Amino acid sequence: MKKNSLLSGLFMVTLGLTPSARAQTTAEPPASAEAVCDQALLSAVISLADAHLSQTRLALEILARTAEVRSGQWERMKPLVSASVPPMLPQVLWFAQPDGTYYTTAEGLVGQKLSDRAYFPKLMAGETVCGDLVVSKSTGKKSVIMAVPVTDGDRVVGGLGASIFVDDLSQLLNERLKLPAGSLFYALHTNGLTAFHIDPKLDFVDPRRLQSPSLSDAVETILSRTAGEVRYEFNGSPRRVYFNTSPLTGWRVAFGRVLPKARE
Repeated sequence: MKKNSLLSGLFMVTLGLTPSARAQTTAEPPASAEAVCDQALLSAVISLADAHLSQTRLALEILARTAEVRSGQWERMKPLVSASVPPMLPQVLWFAQPDGTYYTTAEGLVGQKLSDRAYFPKLMAGETVCGDLVVSKSTGKKSVIMAVPVTDGDRVVGGLGASIFVDDLSQLLNERLKLPAGSLFYALHTNGLTAFHIDPKLDFVDPRRLQSPSLSDAVETILSRTAGEVRYEFNGSPRRVYFNTSPLTGWRVAFGRVLPKARE
C-alpha cells in the first residue's frame, strides 16, 4: 500500500470514520510529509461534516415515508417529527405545504412562507434539497437546508426539511477534530459563500469581498476545479490549502495552514 493511502487510512480509523465515507481525492499526490498529513485532514473535515449532514437527511427520508408525515397534517405528524430531531447538531425540523405555509418543531405554524426560497420550487417538484444556505425565517440563524419531498402516490403533498445551524456545525468540527495551531478549514458553496469556517464569524461571508486580491484569485480557482492546491495571503500571512469536493453537498472544502512569513 502506498504511504499516502496508509496515512490517510490510519487517520480515518483514528477519527472513527470508515474509508467509504471519505471523499475521493483527485489532486496530484503530495510530495512532503506535511502535505500528506494535510490531505488526510482535509478528508477528515469532509467526512465528518458530510456524516452529520447525512444523518439528518437519512432521518428526513425515513420520516417522509411514514403515514403520519404523508398525511400532510402537521398535528398528526408533529409528535413523531419533534421526537426525531438529530441530537448531535442543533437544528429545527419543518414541514412545508405546497403553498409555502410551513410549521416547525420549535414554533408550530410560522407566520411567513417558504415559497420565495430558491430551493422551494425544486422541492415541490419532487427533488431533494441538499446544502442550500439561508438565514432562517423562523430563528434568524444562518442555516444549511436539507429537505426531502413528501409524496402521497404520485402527488407531492409537501416537503420535510431541516434548518441546520451553520455556526454550530463549525463549532462541532472544531471540537471533534482538535486541529493543531495554525490550521484552517472552510467550505465554499458553489456560489462562493462560505458554508462553514474554522472561525464561525466568517460563516456566510464571501471571501472575495475581504479585500485580498490573492484570496479572491484562490477562491476563483477553488470554485472552478474539483480538487487541488492554492496559496494566498490573508491578514498579512501566507496560507496554503488543499481542497476537494464534498460528495454530499457539492461544496468545495478546504484545509490548510498559516505559513511562516518570509524573512526580509
